[in-house]
Amino acid sequence: MEFPLWLPFENEWWTFCILLVSILTFVIGSELILNFGFLSPESNRRLVHVIIGILVTLSPLIFSRPNEPSMLALAFIILNILAFNDERFKGIHSQRRITYGTIYFPIAYLILTMGFWQYTEFMIISLSLLALSDPFAAFIGERTSNKIEFIVWDDKKTLQGTVAFFFSALFLVYFISQLLFNYSNMYLLLFAVFTATGATIAEITSSKGSDNISIPIVTMLFMIGFFEIIPSSQELMIDVLLSEKIVMIIVIIFLFYIAYLLKALTSSGFSGGLVMGIIIVMLGHQYYLIPIAIFFILSSLLSKILKNTSFYITKGSRRDIIQVYANGGIALLICTLDHFNENPILIFLFFSSIAAAMSDTWATEFGKLSKYKPLSIISLKPIDHGLSGGVTRIGTLGSLMGSCIIGLTVWWLMPIPSKITYGIILSGFLAALFDSILGATLQGKYEDSNGNIVETKDNKTILISGYSWINNDTVNLLNTTTAPIIMYFYLFLT
Repeated sequence: MEFPLWLPFENEWWTFCILLVSILTFVIGSELILNFGFLSPESNRRLVHVIIGILVTLSPLIFSRPNEPSMLALAFIILNILAFNDERFKGIHSQRRITYGTIYFPIAYLILTMGFWQYTEFMIISLSLLALSDPFAAFIGERTSNKIEFIVWDDKKTLQGTVAFFFSALFLVYFISQLLFNYSNMYLLLFAVFTATGATIAEITSSKGSDNISIPIVTMLFMIGFFEIIPSSQELMIDVLLSEKIVMIIVIIFLFYIAYLLKALTSSGFSGGLVMGIIIVMLGHQYYLIPIAIFFILSSLLSKILKNTSFYITKGSRRDIIQVYANGGIALLICTLDHFNENPILIFLFFSSIAAAMSDTWATEFGKLSKYKPLSIISLKPIDHGLSGGVTRIGTLGSLMGSCIIGLTVWWLMPIPSKITYGIILSGFLAALFDSILGATLQGKYEDSNGNIVETKDNKTILISGYSWINNDTVNLLNTTTAPIIMYFYLFLT
């Protein structure tokens, strides 16, 4: 199918203006509807969500380039931020809970238009799921009696809503695919099941409106990955099941499920890890899987072995979705960039990020074994066990060991020069040290009602150092970001 299907104006900025005015009209109309009480606040919000979502979904059909849609997204990012801060346009915001969905929506649209405009069919499908399946799931979840509820972060979700989302997504993907693609019914059904599964996992693991960005992005990557691992020529089920990457995906599912059974991952960590692992397998090289598997398996085993320490009691060893993405999110981003802009350097940046995560994790785990209090990496004065920014001899040794394991694994997998192996080890280790520096200086620390210094914020704690918005997960994310930067300059200078 040729896109766009229809160009209303020769100058596409006129189309932009009409679409902008149309969306603003619906937003203002929703405000009037809310003020006059014609609909409940949530019903009003969902109606606007559906209408605007449909308009945005149709944009690839009436624009020939991403320039105007990207400007539309930028305009509404700014407007929604201003409206959210000033508490205006309540018709598009949830009145029951704090949610940033109205901000995430145009951000997701901007990412799709700027990064994936060439995948027109996939854009239509991913945006349609956000526009229709998401509000449908919420409607079913609220209207169903005998709800089976579960908590994701601070959000309540229902099993009924999740099932409704999956089957509505399955139907939409299959129906739209029939219109857009010329493949067999079996192939499109397999495509629909795979895509709906990814979208459902993204919806389950989101909170505070983040599904407005996770659903379209994850759906897009799952669709691209599907066509990468299962070409349309492989329509026999046996060919699909025996393909290399399908086997790797099955291995990923098995490993993360074992980690969940061993209580190394929470349910959100399991779901988030699946999304991350599957996308990396689909879009990345075959070498990507093993270092990640080694990191999660060995680190989880180490946490389980040392779980009876006092540090474990205060912090815990089960990784949730935030911790999973704090450690592996940058690697996922690099993998995605490598897929769309192949560069041999990116694969080594990927490994350095994993080495940093491994190095930091092992520094923490081995540090539990120290008989002496850790020393602040800044002041070199003793601090309590479990506080960020502390270093021990055995912890530093563990940090170096963790980075070495990833570096040597890459050296074993790939025919790379020794200097690259050294670079992976060095960048991972230095990034872990930088993690400790950030933990000692910028990470928020609090005093509880008993006078103890803690790193968990609640109503009874007082901030005494650092910044409240920088926690351990933020520091871990910066750690896995720093390693690729160090690795890049190492490769450039050597």
